[in-house]
Amino acid sequence: MSDFNRIAFVGLDGVPYSLLNYFFESSVMPGLREIAAAGTFVPMNSSLPPISSVAWTSFMTGVGPGSHGIFGFTDLENDQIKLKLPSFDDIQAPVIWKRHAEKKTIVVNLPFTYPARPLNGILISGFVSPIFERAVQPTSMIPWLKSKNYKIDTDNIRARQDRNFLIQDLFSTLRPLEEVVFSLFSEPWDIFILVVTGTDRINHFLFDALQNTDHPLNENAISYYRRVDNFVSRFLERLDIRTRKVILSDHGFTDLKIHVNLNRLLQSLGYLSFDSPAPQDISSVSQKSDAFAMDPTRIYLNSIKRFRNGKLSEAQATEKAFRIKNDLSRFMKSDLGVASSCGDPLSDEPVFKEVKFKEEVYQGPCLDLAPDIVVIPNRGYDIKASVTAKALSHHDIFTGTHTHDDAFIIVGDKQSDVDMSNFEISEVASLLPWERGIFG
Repeated sequence: MSDFNRIAFVGLDGVPYSLLNYFFESSVMPGLREIAAAGTFVPMNSSLPPISSVAWTSFMTGVGPGSHGIFGFTDLENDQIKLKLPSFDDIQAPVIWKRHAEKKTIVVNLPFTYPARPLNGILISGFVSPIFERAVQPTSMIPWLKSKNYKIDTDNIRARQDRNFLIQDLFSTLRPLEEVVFSLFSEPWDIFILVVTGTDRINHFLFDALQNTDHPLNENAISYYRRVDNFVSRFLERLDIRTRKVILSDHGFTDLKIHVNLNRLLQSLGYLSFDSPAPQDISSVSQKSDAFAMDPTRIYLNSIKRFRNGKLSEAQATEKAFRIKNDLSRFMKSDLGVASSCGDPLSDEPVFKEVKFKEEVYQGPCLDLAPDIVVIPNRGYDIKASVTAKALSHHDIFTGTHTHDDAFIIVGDKQSDVDMSNFEISEVASLLPWERGIFG
């Protein structure tokens, strides 16, 4: 540990270990391949659910959702079935640059750091950042960033209509990110955190193109990954031998089979009803309901203990939880009515790999805020919780979806100070070269 006096983290959002291995073998990313070969390269598990708001918060706090209190991009208002949008301000555990406030820190494009808050250094928030002027600290940097045409994210709404536009937008978003990062590199720092978000975007829209040389956009997609490799390699080459290098993803990715609408499924099983024939959000959930879902894989019991107008006693909630777990555990691909569109019409498989109670997933002081049940889908099933869905499943323009497993981490040295077998994203903070053991 004493060999290092600084640390640099580079996040490649949504890049799976298996895909990175493929890129290494096919020489798409030779720079990262060299760093991985010289250091430690292992698969890593993400958070549950495996989405950026939860996973990157686990990374930046060194603890899981049961301690940091973030369970999704959306949450519930206190004791009501009412939607709220949590932000950086709702994180219940200190982030690493607050825990080590004496260290100079530069953070660029890290998701779920909006609104930006003052720190001993520089913070440029990642997505979701609706107002740019609230996404930067110190605010004196805003004019300079605007002069560079800096963008926090690609235009993903337009990308849904035009994947050729997505390719152009990925490159036009990456260019100013590169320029800003290399400009900031000369500032004094002890911790540098950089995240490339475009890898997640291209995986959602073009995962089917990345390993298919016959795909019309294969060359474009591969070119983007080559550019990312060049950028990250040039950044890492500037680091001296006393700076620990860590490259990681926040979750894995896989080919998308189909989207599964969890609230519609709960409705079909008799656990959920709405006050309106055309519900628009979860505030339309009827008080007569036993349970409802929130994106992407969270189920909440309508219990008296949790909600001011709850229906279920503690005993009833426990009984319903076991029933829901049993029903969902037996739910098959064929029950969606679309078996033939998911591959071999003669095959069948469970939609959910596991259905777990919150106590099996989370520990910590924020356990009361956790969903009562968490579903873990089998590979390729993307779980959605829209209340407007009329069918159990649907298809979309996306070709890739997140996984809890198959994230990756590369440490640039053959480290021996941290056990990296069965590594979790909440353990990445243990690689900091100070105060060993505080993240245990």
